[in-house]
Amino acid sequence: MEAVSKNIIHEGARLKQIVRDKRMKILEFAEKAGFSNQIAHYYFRKEAIKRSTLLEFCGMLGISLEEFYTWSPTRKPPPPASSDLHQGRRLNELIEEKGLNKTKLADRMGLSRRALYNLLEKPEFAAEQLRRVCQVLEMSPREFLGQPDLEDGGAAPELESWKEKYYKLLEDHNRLLVELARLKEQLQNN
Repeated sequence: MEAVSKNIIHEGARLKQIVRDKRMKILEFAEKAGFSNQIAHYYFRKEAIKRSTLLEFCGMLGISLEEFYTWSPTRKPPPPASSDLHQGRRLNELIEEKGLNKTKLADRMGLSRRALYNLLEKPEFAAEQLRRVCQVLEMSPREFLGQPDLEDGGAAPELESWKEKYYKLLEDHNRLLVELARLKEQLQNN
């Protein structure tokens, strides 16, 4: 039962989410774990992480294994309104936050390193530049621009991607499996 419930969620994605929610930079996490930034990203991409390694990570993050599996993302305070947002600075913050190599990022965007640095100085990107930046960073333009989801009143929020919905369903399913296992254990002990 435990092995089944363990692999219901993408453990690497969950680990990355917890690191972000704890407001820890990826480089900081890697340093704490005693490995390189590339190895941290390797673990974030892994669907299943060895239990002993996962326990070490949980210890570093100050959470239990159960908390890891039942973690739900926290709401971040909304970034400044897009009219006040310097898009070049925002890109630079994201590069630092994600621990990205600027040369490789420029290459993935089809730019020279100098062109990337010029982009970091721009207060506002052209539509094509914004599209390319968001594509490479794997985020929506809305997320990049810091436009918060609308809650209670106003227009309906932007639809979540199928991937986000799928992960949420898997997380709910995992919570139910954990609860079911706990209840079964209680019944067996009685």
